[in-house]
Amino acid sequence: MPLLALLVIACQVTCGLHVVRSGQERYWLYLIIALPGLGCLIYFLGIMLPDLLGSRRGRRALNRLHDSVDPQRHLRALRDELEIRDTRDTRVNLADELLRMGQAEEAAKHYQMALRGIHSDAPDILLGLARARFALGDFAGCQASLDQLIPHNPDFRSSDGHLLYARALEGQGNDFKAEEEYRALGSYCASPEANYRYALLLRRLGREREAVELLQQIQTHARRSARHYRVLHKEWLDLSQKALLELQRN
Repeated sequence: MPLLALLVIACQVTCGLHVVRSGQERYWLYLIIALPGLGCLIYFLGIMLPDLLGSRRGRRALNRLHDSVDPQRHLRALRDELEIRDTRDTRVNLADELLRMGQAEEAAKHYQMALRGIHSDAPDILLGLARARFALGDFAGCQASLDQLIPHNPDFRSSDGHLLYARALEGQGNDFKAEEEYRALGSYCASPEANYRYALLLRRLGREREAVELLQQIQTHARRSARHYRVLHKEWLDLSQKALLELQRN
């Protein structure tokens, strides 16, 4: 059977299933069967595409498609918005997107410019600036941003910020203080990333037995947790498992 005929049949089956499952009028089935190809095209444009674009999943899929075709589109829109309205939010939104796109140096400039007036000690801006400085390898600057954040925002809590602080200390060679922060993080941080990075520090310091024990704790906790936890933290669980196997082989 020619490939085109198989493709038309597959389209008919797909559209037909959509008619039944979505409760559409039965005349759509007759159209799909009576006009192979054209009937499917009419149904897709008239029913499936609007339904897809109107759903949350459809919008996400369309956004991902747009991002893959034009990854700079959000960045351009945010730059245009900043030219129209130079506010705290427009500048921070642009900085966030720049950081996401790997343009940390420009992101840091916008975060710094957003720290003005009543927002001079805003925790979200200082945390963003710390992230940008860390991405640039400026670990001392990252720590300085977080040191500014903490006393001016005593009620602000962020495990991500705490982890960044520990990593900034480690990046500066302050292993003793970094270990204290990693240990504190491990007592409350939901993500296994903190304990994974703590285990890497222990391995680097030559304390391999402690590193193995910590990595084993990560895997044991994951096995006892719900599937959602394992899916959500798959990256760090996989890295922890790999590090554990490497240490056990030594």
